[in-house]
Amino acid sequence: MEVPPAPKTPDELHDRRMKAAALFEAGHHSQAQIARLLGATKQAVNKWHQQWKTGGTQALAARPAGADTLLEADQERRLLRLLDQGPAAHGWDDQIWTLSRINRLISEHFNTAFADPSGVWRMLQRLGYSWQVPAARAVQRDEEEIATWCTTTWPQAKRPR
Repeated sequence: MEVPPAPKTPDELHDRRMKAAALFEAGHHSQAQIARLLGATKQAVNKWHQQWKTGGTQALAARPAGADTLLEADQERRLLRLLDQGPAAHGWDDQIWTLSRINRLISEHFNTAFADPSGVWRMLQRLGYSWQVPAARAVQRDEEEIATWCTTTWPQAKRPR
């Protein structure tokens, strides 16, 4: 028995899942046999079978490329303005945005939220938001006091060579 070539396009992947659904419906083959017939892994066929049992053939249908966005374009612009205000403006005492904090902000302002923090991450990437953390600085940092310490206290505390 010859194994078919691996599908490369979304249409070919869709066709392979539809063939699997037809084989599940026929009920004559084991999952291992279906995997061999279609050139798929046993794990993939098992996953397809679970999806097929819960949602039928429609559960195996191709989905459009790219996930639907959670927020509308104007809501995304508003979210970016909220993020630019910084975490302190929204009740956190440090200057670090975390995915869970951003998801909470989305929930509070837009009455929706991502089920998984990775959705927040993907949205931020798409919007061009960086993951980089700013240099850690205390919110109550007093530059004048630091300059005074550097010019008066530090020279006295520093050991002579």
